[in-house]
Amino acid sequence: MAKITADEIKLLAQYIYNISGIYLDQDKGYLLETRLNPLLAAHRCDSFMALYHKARSNASRSLDKEIINAISTNETLFFRDSKPFELLKNKIIPDLVDHRSAASGQGKIKLRIWSAACSTGQEVYSIAISLLETLGDLSDYDITLLGTDISDEAIAKASYGLYGKFEIERGLPKNILQRYFTPSAGGWRVKDQIRSLVVFRKFNLMDSYSALGSFDVIFCRNVAIYFTDADKRKLFQKLAQVLADDGCLIIGGSESLGNIAPQFRARNYLRGVYYQLQGAEEAVKKLRKPATAGAGRAARKAAVKTPAKRKNSRQSPPRVEKKAARLQGNNLPPIPSPTEKLPDPPGSVENERSDNDISVPEVSGMPANGDSCSAASFLEAVESREQSGASLLDSLPAARQSGKPLIIGGGREADSEQGAKSSLLQSIAERHQDGNENLEQE
Repeated sequence: MAKITADEIKLLAQYIYNISGIYLDQDKGYLLETRLNPLLAAHRCDSFMALYHKARSNASRSLDKEIINAISTNETLFFRDSKPFELLKNKIIPDLVDHRSAASGQGKIKLRIWSAACSTGQEVYSIAISLLETLGDLSDYDITLLGTDISDEAIAKASYGLYGKFEIERGLPKNILQRYFTPSAGGWRVKDQIRSLVVFRKFNLMDSYSALGSFDVIFCRNVAIYFTDADKRKLFQKLAQVLADDGCLIIGGSESLGNIAPQFRARNYLRGVYYQLQGAEEAVKKLRKPATAGAGRAARKAAVKTPAKRKNSRQSPPRVEKKAARLQGNNLPPIPSPTEKLPDPPGSVENERSDNDISVPEVSGMPANGDSCSAASFLEAVESREQSGASLLDSLPAARQSGKPLIIGGGREADSEQGAKSSLLQSIAERHQDGNENLEQE
């Protein structure tokens, strides 16, 4: 194996920087030596200086591509450093879905995610699998995943989606392998269900981003470590321009934006770190503000469909919203969030109790207390065990059949607290459906 000299390191490092933006200092001589030695043999060069001159004189620039393919770091694995994917599943995606559903009404929720420097595709496929594991059926979503890399060779492999035994065993759980991959000659191939979500293209992060559009999530991990400080500032400035106002940026675990990108603010969750643009909170408030322009049925229906985020909740999504999602799967109408107020029907009197309230009338053996609460708030109280679930939910089936107000507190014990909760959810959903039908009849 040929040895590289200090002058050759300096010359090749500058040339590689010019064609790729990858910066290699004098300490990276070993990397140049190990990565480029195969090219010396392939192109019959007796020294690294000879390789440099041959690359400069190559009119087709094909040797430049080979050098970039050799130098660019393709070291990657599925679900590399699990924290970013835990953040994605438990925080970032639920929050974005919450924001987007508030703004889009009943339309499909759009999500655009970019894996910059995706290498041979393990990262972007890990993102796609995380989305499926989090959201399940994607028919209600308009999802685009973009994977880019400067290496033609890496992009070709990523697009084909075939991985050998060694690559599969690095970070891929067995249950995920069986669910999202199929055996193929030479290893395992990503199923079409996953591959259809992803678009791959060659892209140099030093180029213009104007044709890329905007993104809700950007993964740019362990890339900037090969850039100069000046190029790092340019990189994150350009990333900020294509990141949605409430979007999230994920960088490498050993990286920090520090003084490089003051336009970003670090966020901590589940012992992981992600970044948002300064002012992201105000952007979220604007997205969550219901569309109230104009009057009439359309505005009121939009107000019913717009979910509200529960305050001080560490669960994502909240339990109430999870149960509402399960009801949706049974073709039942959505349940309003705890802070959501249903619109008053036409001709209603101010301060009149709405059909969605659960009233507490006077019944035999129990004096009336005059209290009422929204259906979702009552459910939240039951879920948080602030009141006894069994006693609160006792008389729901009878109330649903008779059309009488739901009675809090009853005589006998419910068959089971879980069954009672299910009855409550169905009753609330039916009442909410009645409200929607009234709006439709206007």
